[in-house]
Amino acid sequence: MRIHNFITILILTPLFSAYAQNGYILEFNTKTEPIDNGSIKQTEIGMQFFKDISAATKLTNTFKYKSTTITDEIETYLLADYNTNYSNTHFNSFSNAFEFSHQFSKKTKLNLSFEPTVNFQNSISITDATILGGAEISQTISNSSSIDLGIKRMTVFGKPQLLPTFAFNHQFNKDVSLKLGFPNTALSYSSSIRDSFSLRNDFSGSVYNLNPNLISDDKTSMARAGFSQMETTLQYERNIDTSWFVNFKGGYSTNKEFKFSDENKTAEINQTLKNGGVFSISIKYKL
Repeated sequence: MRIHNFITILILTPLFSAYAQNGYILEFNTKTEPIDNGSIKQTEIGMQFFKDISAATKLTNTFKYKSTTITDEIETYLLADYNTNYSNTHFNSFSNAFEFSHQFSKKTKLNLSFEPTVNFQNSISITDATILGGAEISQTISNSSSIDLGIKRMTVFGKPQLLPTFAFNHQFNKDVSLKLGFPNTALSYSSSIRDSFSLRNDFSGSVYNLNPNLISDDKTSMARAGFSQMETTLQYERNIDTSWFVNFKGGYSTNKEFKFSDENKTAEINQTLKNGGVFSISIKYKL
């Protein structure tokens, strides 16, 4: 019953946000990329709500569901002599992120994030829940530049870790801006009021509980599977009208790994994957 109540609260909280919001975004995204024995295909649906609590304080609530399909059995990446049946491996993920920002002064802003997630293979349990998030300070250093410094619990390397975040932001003119940092870097250009381009470098990752556990070649029971990579992509976004947007992303992913670990995270097996292309399409509705 406690597990059921936890999942219900996690899922239903965004619905309450809708009654007190200044605006919202609905987004659908599909993404595919090749790996050694097939490909990873992802479909994601998200809702984002905005609320101005005061002139200096803002709240954003983002709820997402993601379905991930590996077009082969994941055992082929763990076991050297596994005889595959070429059946797909499926994972599911729910996340519900709350972002709170407060402008202390004209030059200083605090950003806090709290993101409960549930990542599972076949069935949900309380052990599938993970809490991510952290704190970040943004400091304006000139009329066109600012720096962000923070610390967050993230899964960008295929497992939950407390990591530093940083960024240098610079607005060259009204059309060109730069964000240089970790885990995201972007050079953005708006060619018109409807069209924008960005060259991005992003670290990304995820982790899932396996159900059932997998037994490795050395007889260790592996309970978790993580995936991490670095993506370098070119993105184009088109504002079709005042509410509808479409985004195309294509590029190359490197440093790709599967990470398998046991229940106590004392044993870990990393499987390096070949580099390859990545492509995604997103459709957004803003109001």
